[in-house]
Amino acid sequence: MAKFFILLIPGIILARNWTVMVYIAADNGLSVWADSDIVEMEAVGSDDNLAILVQVDKPNIGARRLWIEKNSSVELQQLGIVDMCSWQTLSDFLYWGIKNFPAQRYLVILWDHGTGWSSPRASFGSDWSSGNEMGIADGEFKKAFSNLYAYTGKEIDLLCFDACLMQEIEVAYEIKEYAKIFLAPQTIMPIQGFRYDKILQVIKDRPGIDEIELAKEMVRINVANYRGVQPLAMSALNLKQLDDFKNKFDALLQFLSANELPLELINLRLQVQTIPAAGCVPDTNDENIDFGDFIDGLDKIFSNIKTKFLRKVYGHLIIFSDCWGDSLSHTTGLSIWFPLHYLTFKRLYNYYKGLDWAQSKWLQFLNYFYGSDDVRPTPVLLKVKSPEANNNFELSWSNSFDLAPVSYYVVEAEDTTTLFQDGCEDLEAWNVVGFQLSSENPHTGSYSFFSGNWSNADNYIETINPISIDGLGLLTLYLNYDTEEMADSLIVLYGDFKDVFYGSSNGWLRRRSILPPGNFRLKICYHTNGSVNSGGCYIDDIRVENLDNGRFIAPSLIDNHLFIFNKLKGKYLYAVYPEDEYGNSGNLSNFVEVNIENYAVPYSNPNPFQKDCSIILDYPDTLDPTVEIFSISGRRIRKFLPQDIDEKKIYWDGKDQNNQDVGAGLYFVFLRAGSFKRVGKIARQ
Repeated sequence: MAKFFILLIPGIILARNWTVMVYIAADNGLSVWADSDIVEMEAVGSDDNLAILVQVDKPNIGARRLWIEKNSSVELQQLGIVDMCSWQTLSDFLYWGIKNFPAQRYLVILWDHGTGWSSPRASFGSDWSSGNEMGIADGEFKKAFSNLYAYTGKEIDLLCFDACLMQEIEVAYEIKEYAKIFLAPQTIMPIQGFRYDKILQVIKDRPGIDEIELAKEMVRINVANYRGVQPLAMSALNLKQLDDFKNKFDALLQFLSANELPLELINLRLQVQTIPAAGCVPDTNDENIDFGDFIDGLDKIFSNIKTKFLRKVYGHLIIFSDCWGDSLSHTTGLSIWFPLHYLTFKRLYNYYKGLDWAQSKWLQFLNYFYGSDDVRPTPVLLKVKSPEANNNFELSWSNSFDLAPVSYYVVEAEDTTTLFQDGCEDLEAWNVVGFQLSSENPHTGSYSFFSGNWSNADNYIETINPISIDGLGLLTLYLNYDTEEMADSLIVLYGDFKDVFYGSSNGWLRRRSILPPGNFRLKICYHTNGSVNSGGCYIDDIRVENLDNGRFIAPSLIDNHLFIFNKLKGKYLYAVYPEDEYGNSGNLSNFVEVNIENYAVPYSNPNPFQKDCSIILDYPDTLDPTVEIFSISGRRIRKFLPQDIDEKKIYWDGKDQNNQDVGAGLYFVFLRAGSFKRVGKIARQ
């Protein structure tokens, strides 16, 4: 008991070189291998310079914390049934180890299944008692180390995975602030795992070894252990080089994406070293590629300063890598996600967005590489600042997320008028082919429209009567669909307007789109091919509104704000929607209402003008004003009488009262009617 008590007094051992903490999450099918690895650790055991700690969890047994001695283990704590795939559990173990067994350096090894960053599939670990896995893309893994750092202020000197496929840029970037060196298999790890006896013996024989040299030795030992047995690639990274590497890589990606996609780049993806997620034989369909081999390929294609500099920085990032097996001969120590096909990319990119590495330009580059973007930009939230006394105000909106460059379209209207509304409780307003009422999946009410679902379908519903839109219209409808992506389609048509949906909506979604002016029937079509059919499409709560005096006031804006100056008196509605360079549009935003209570001063359209212009006037309807134009020196140039005003506009041909062209410069416009006066400025170029 005295010995046990001494172990838990941190101050007793002040000069310990290393504390090794091994987190064995074996509450799964790997449990049989946990004991053999502990036996390997016991072959070396702790001493005054080396503390070896284990937290091990096995099915139906629960978790224990062990002190590893020579040829035996001491149970320090019995934890019972815990979730080893909880970030709190991992963080608690590491905090306990650092607090009770302080050392100059810390080696942490995470032991379990691994599949890299990818979610919703397993990322690290599998805990049968809880049914959980520890995600990378959802930030769970990172939380364990950020929480530990917050409480201890300690970085892990050497963080390792004894788990498959974890040496990915996406994983490493999550913990770059909380560890110095990161070591993991780039490929499938043989089921027997690390050679703990040889690794720990290195520390025991060389207690002063630093984390870089130890990482090199660990890579050599593990790869050599499986030489001639099973292909393996493993490496160690310097996490402190990651930010510099990302910045250089982003600069290259931005350069590449600004040009046409060369055929050589497409061929490079077919030729680059890939990392199989199962087995040992690489295939072009593998989702992960070797990062360094890809960079080497880019340098061969482009051979410029950016590619050569990136190769150099990558060399600083990889401390040491080693592999065995001809199929892995082009591995360089780090993987990155690069699926061959766009649909694979599309299915997972929403999860990828949760990674810190997603702040790089990589997703945008992949989107450029596939050239098949069919993802709509995310909607925006519109806000308005209260108008100032001079009728100026600002519209602003949140940024839309999209992988391609996005432009914004601002819509103005004075009011909305409902033209057509159907709760989809019957088919009386529609011509119908193949569609039917369904009570299985309504959004509201008792029914929705169902597309039907069979091979080679060519179904549609179409309003019996045309819908007449003046200016602009707004279509709102609710959709719930599950189709064979890019093969079966739900298509909404109105004149030249076409909106296409396929894949899965993952439940009901609201679609709000701007319709063009016209007098057309609204038509909704459903087409399938001759192969697999999924669940079909449901439509509910359809409404078409006229945007009274609707117009686009700022098409294709890059910024997410718009200043509006000298607005005419009245009530206005504004909304905005994003559209990317592939033509995918996001939902129309919320409407904001702006009430302008003051009359605007006169202004020209265009302003400035070159030859002639219309002068816009704003005054009470009960008045019959006159309009005079003066030069900046005060000379009257032209006078217009009330009968010259048409719909509160006058046309000026740029000539004075002697029918002579006026020169370029600034001019004042005086609008007068009794005591009502307004003065505006216009300019001629």
